Amino acid sequence: MALIDTLFPLFLPLIMTGMFSGFIAGLLGVGGGIVIVPILAFVLESSGIATSFSMHIAIGSSLAIIVPTSVISAQAHYRLGNVDRDCIRKLGPFVFLGALGGAIIAYGLDNAALKALFGTLAVLIGLLFMVRVIILHKGLPSLVPRAFIGGAIGIVSALVGIGGGSLTVPTLAACGWEMRRAVGTSALMGLVISIPGMISFMIVGLRAAPDVALVTGFVWWPGVIVIAAAAALTTKFGAQVSAKLDQAQLRRIFGVFLIIVGSRLIYGGLTGLGLV
Repeated sequence: MALIDTLFPLFLPLIMTGMFSGFIAGLLGVGGGIVIVPILAFVLESSGIATSFSMHIAIGSSLAIIVPTSVISAQAHYRLGNVDRDCIRKLGPFVFLGALGGAIIAYGLDNAALKALFGTLAVLIGLLFMVRVIILHKGLPSLVPRAFIGGAIGIVSALVGIGGGSLTVPTLAACGWEMRRAVGTSALMGLVISIPGMISFMIVGLRAAPDVALVTGFVWWPGVIVIAAAAALTTKFGAQVSAKLDQAQLRRIFGVFLIIVGSRLIYGGLTGLGLV
């Protein structure tokens, strides 16, 4: 009964988080984690459910949520002809391997350090979303640089609990992909990141053994179920809207949002580290 009393007030913010992240996932080809992680960490901390491992649990849960979100988003984009399977075949294995290592690195960082890291990445991604895409290379590069790029996308994405779209979309755009095709391909790449990332966070979290009910490692199932169900309602709609709207303007708006959220997390992380 006490557990129900604790969880009941959280349903509405979790549902709203899911609906917003699902729409963003379909709209911009991101996994939704860039929205889910900071909000879920705040919910966990403010409710007293988790404090010492709030960021770890938010990241692990975000990766679990991204699994079904990526499936729905990728299906919608595939029907629209915006998924490049050849790109997945050439880049995906390196992204997968990188994602396996992201959770191991995260386990070695404390909560405040993860906040500062996530906030810094959010600000950088926000700035990236606001600048004009410059084509640096026509098509994917050769094997060695492709392995480095794919591994970096996988490590960073799993480390901070995002589906990789925030990194994959600008990378593919810089390689000459048309924006909608980059978004669609990125949606499928989210599966390549989220599945190994989720499993890794579950395993390393078992060692940490956070004192939280209904959690497996660093995956908090009430948040996963509620947010994923709510996101499923809006992901397809986001993909449909994506095909009609001006992507450049959307990217700039989302970029500003990320800079604001990231700056707040950096401040919180630095405060926790005693640097502010």
